[in-house]
Amino acid sequence: MKKLSLSLLVLSLFSLKSMAQIEQYGPYVGGTAFIYKSNLYNAQDLNADSVQKYSITPGFGLSFDFGHKYLNGITISSGLSFSTSNQNYKGNDTIIGAVVKFSAKTKMTYLKIPLIFSMQTRNDKAAKAFYSLGVFYSYNAGYSETATWDYSNNNIYRDQTTTISKQSIESTYDKDTNSYVSNISDRPYKRHGWGAIMALGASKRYSKNGEWFIQTRIEYQISSSENNDEMVFTPAAGSKDTKRVGHVWGNYAKYMHRANSNYNRAATHPFNLGLSFGIRYYLFDFE
Repeated sequence: MKKLSLSLLVLSLFSLKSMAQIEQYGPYVGGTAFIYKSNLYNAQDLNADSVQKYSITPGFGLSFDFGHKYLNGITISSGLSFSTSNQNYKGNDTIIGAVVKFSAKTKMTYLKIPLIFSMQTRNDKAAKAFYSLGVFYSYNAGYSETATWDYSNNNIYRDQTTTISKQSIESTYDKDTNSYVSNISDRPYKRHGWGAIMALGASKRYSKNGEWFIQTRIEYQISSSENNDEMVFTPAAGSKDTKRVGHVWGNYAKYMHRANSNYNRAATHPFNLGLSFGIRYYLFDFE
């Protein structure tokens, strides 16, 4: 019995040593690129009175990663990423019997800190299945929105372009050199948010300490990115835009027929779906 126990112990140690020779584990650093279709999803944007319709919008992200992988294949990682959350809108809308061509772009940049748990299958092959689940904190570092109304099919309205950036709204009109600028009492987009990450793919060892991977990845911000509180519009110095004095609006960034459609809007969720790929370099040599 003692001989059997000793044999099993030796076999287990030999198996662990063999595993160490074919598996990479321990602390690592790395980098990841993320290319995706970007969305800013809000259920109310699909309302019948909504002017805008979604169109395909690309996005990208880059991150510095660090973490630790254990011999059982479980990895805990974090890092710092820079990414965009964008959305393009377009559509036609009938107003007083005339058709207006509408287009708009929302651009946002985020810094994110993730906490990710991953699992890599264990085998004696260089390529392995690799899936991940996690959460992230996001910080909205900047945003801008531009909307254009083209009334070329009628002579009642002037073509208009409106740009929102920081806490300012500026409108320009065709054949009008006047300044129409309003300051906003609050930021249309929230600074802080949080969300979830899910990814599935494969990894492959390319050197003694190096590993690359590719995954299909989803990032979904659970908290709303929009500030839906009422905001006061005040004309900027020198502006002729006096009609907005004291006016409050839920979120000027979205475009509907009725002004009150923008009060207390549903949550807006940045949602990114695409491919992530990157490398890891393990700091210690266990072979």
